[in-house]
Amino acid sequence: MSEENPELLRIASLLDDPDENTALNAMAELLAREDELGSVPGLLHESKDPLMRRRVHQLEAALLLRRRRKYFLSRLCSPGVDFLDLLVDVHLQWFDNDSRPEIEASVAAFCHRAAQKHLCSLEDIASFMTGENITAEPETTLKPELYCIGSILSEHSGAASVLAALACRVSGGENGPFFPAYILDDFAVCDGKNRILLPERSWRIIGGIDPKIIVPWDMRNILRLASSNLFSAAVNSDSFRYILTIAQSLSGTGDDRILDFLPYPYHPADDPPHNGS
Repeated sequence: MSEENPELLRIASLLDDPDENTALNAMAELLAREDELGSVPGLLHESKDPLMRRRVHQLEAALLLRRRRKYFLSRLCSPGVDFLDLLVDVHLQWFDNDSRPEIEASVAAFCHRAAQKHLCSLEDIASFMTGENITAEPETTLKPELYCIGSILSEHSGAASVLAALACRVSGGENGPFFPAYILDDFAVCDGKNRILLPERSWRIIGGIDPKIIVPWDMRNILRLASSNLFSAAVNSDSFRYILTIAQSLSGTGDDRILDFLPYPYHPADDPPHNGS
């Protein structure tokens, strides 16, 4: 441990302080100096003190969440990252204590079932989604679980936008023959032949659609919509932690000043200028 920054080690030694405030202040200081930590967390795991080990686990969990938030936007903009992987990222923005491997296993099982059905037409997609008992609900900021893939697959209900993109992904991939679109007041799956599949209308297929009213939506933009609605849901529920973390995901920064555009109490009023009196 002698090779590590002595000041950081001194701060880290306070993690096992019986005074909760002292330990929390030490953790906040370590998080603020994340880039300097090096192997400090790993070394602290060697402690025989169970309180120290527990708080180190808390520190590492906080670091993981910060990194997840920081890299979400860059991953979203990268063409090399699969839509389904990003959909799991969106889920973890809200249910940040859920197990990623468990969610990924649920998604993989869903994709396997879809692959077995050979989804080559809107009729195939409608039959599959109906067989999965998945129903669509309108876009909302009141039910964040509708944008979280783990909840969607377990509760068989999701936002129409996410379900449209999901249906396209499992029936040909992000560059497949089907694409999500917004048509008047509905999100839909389009086949490029002026036929659409409407999740919110019990997976109904309609043909002969005027192409002028079909507005294609990139799958990544649907993920941005989902994250934005999660942010609004956090504001609705007055949850400061979620407001901060999701705002950081959308901005791609870990800067706590990202909420400066919001009113009090999320952005405390600046001190009034001193007039010298």
